[in-house]
Amino acid sequence: MAAPYLRYIDKRGTFRADSLIGLQGEAQFNSQWSATAQIVGSAPRTRDDGAEAKVRWAFVSYRPNNEWLFRVGRLRPPVLINTQNAEVGVTYDQTRLPVEVYSLSPVYDIDGGAFTKTLILAGSEISLDGYLGKSKLRQRTPFQRDAAQTFVSDKYFPENVSFMGLVLTQSVGSLKLRGGVHRAVIRPDKGRQFVQDPSPQSIPAPPPFGGTLYVPGPVNDRIAVNAFTAGADWQSDGWRISGEYGRRIAIGTKMGPGSDSAYVTIARDLGRWTPYATYSRILSTAPERNYYQTLNATPVPLGAQGPPLFLPASFHGIFADAIFLYDQYSGMIGTSYDISINSKLKFELMHSHIGVRSAMVDGDVRHKSFNVLSISYGFVF
Repeated sequence: MAAPYLRYIDKRGTFRADSLIGLQGEAQFNSQWSATAQIVGSAPRTRDDGAEAKVRWAFVSYRPNNEWLFRVGRLRPPVLINTQNAEVGVTYDQTRLPVEVYSLSPVYDIDGGAFTKTLILAGSEISLDGYLGKSKLRQRTPFQRDAAQTFVSDKYFPENVSFMGLVLTQSVGSLKLRGGVHRAVIRPDKGRQFVQDPSPQSIPAPPPFGGTLYVPGPVNDRIAVNAFTAGADWQSDGWRISGEYGRRIAIGTKMGPGSDSAYVTIARDLGRWTPYATYSRILSTAPERNYYQTLNATPVPLGAQGPPLFLPASFHGIFADAIFLYDQYSGMIGTSYDISINSKLKFELMHSHIGVRSAMVDGDVRHKSFNVLSISYGFVF
């Protein structure tokens, strides 16, 4: 495919999409106190070229007894089933965790605190995780049209995000159930602001010189995103079925990223080989879809293309590119091969189809499909 998927994947192939190396160290001071640090080298999160090494985890843990655990520092709460181990590929069989769901948040590491309360019951274990923290990030805007980049100096939008959430997990034999409620408050950095929604303006002249012109409407100095997650993982007689669902509700803007997403994976353990099949889907909620389609369907009046505005005929489409719109499904078949207890080789063929648009792909990919062949090797020591 000519349009890059997940920043780097195109018809030329790449090692950059999922390649990383990390080092983790733990110090146990006594039965109650410990410390953990992790540094990861990978493609950068804040630009499209080069590489970077970042401290992803750096926290102190306090466990007063078997029921309570407290952590403070830079840490990762268990939002989804594989959130905490997402970068350790030998811990799951998929070549790549379904991004339709695992992109629920652009970053999961926070600077703050978390607690875990664990209850051991007859035949089951229940844990409640709570977290509160913040993070600085640069949210990448994928452009459908090359012309859109002439209006934006940097496709990475700097943001300060505050996170909080509660996650409840129950394990009963080979079945794990997890559900959570989460909230993020996002504040633009460097004096920037968020647009609430496009504002229609009337150009008083007969068509095609007059008509409706959409321009940036009211602005906010912050927006909020509420998220709900639910997942299940079940294993029996070599079979494994897992699935997760995530819903985002954006408050304070209709430019995104409200969405519903889900996946289901069926895998079969055949000794060293574990073949699997996955289906995943993400779809933006109605406000984002409606605004995007309205902008694309409304021509820019000729009266706005001349003086004093001099707007291009594609201005509405360029404005629409700023909406984080998702309309995508993917089907994956693959297998992992256990070289040893500490290393895996993985193969996967993914077929993805884009509907109206997907903010995971650069370029114009409306109503198009593409295939991705992935081969990966992972190890721990």
